[in-house]
Amino acid sequence: MESKTVSRGAGKRRVGAKQSGSTASEKPVALTLKVDSGLYVRLCTFRATQRRKTQDILEQALKEYLTRAGA
Repeated sequence: MESKTVSRGAGKRRVGAKQSGSTASEKPVALTLKVDSGLYVRLCTFRATQRRKTQDILEQALKEYLTRAGA
């Protein structure tokens, strides 16, 4: 019996698809980020005190970083 290997997200990318930026009609893409426990606790504490979602905090931080980096 032949074994087939399929990578995650196979077939989900479209040729010519927009690579950067976002619009309201785009479907979000999942991203996993592993951090050490100390950073996780800091993020959870910040999230609770600011009453913001982790998703919103990380998305804003990544956008600001990429802008500063010129990407």
